Amino acid sequence: MMPAPKRKPARQGRPPVGPGGQKVSDYPQVMIRLPRETKVTLDALSALTGTAIWRLIDQAIEHYVQHMPQAQRRLLVGVRARRAQERKARD
Repeated sequence: MMPAPKRKPARQGRPPVGPGGQKVSDYPQVMIRLPRETKVTLDALSALTGTAIWRLIDQAIEHYVQHMPQAQRRLLVGVRARRAQERKARD
């Protein structure tokens, strides 16, 4: 009788699901207030598509930015860069 092949132990917890295998638990948290109907729609959209709410919001923001006028996108790039520098200076 041959010995059974050894299995790798199962990892505990969920696998990272963020872009590039990032751990979502490492993302900064944001708390927002939404109109009840918007929250109901967001929950329904998440259930319907099987997409996490954080990912739906991330995709919606990306879509919004892609459809901004070019001049506004350029301003956004500058503001993001300044905020990143400020954050670096604080850390």
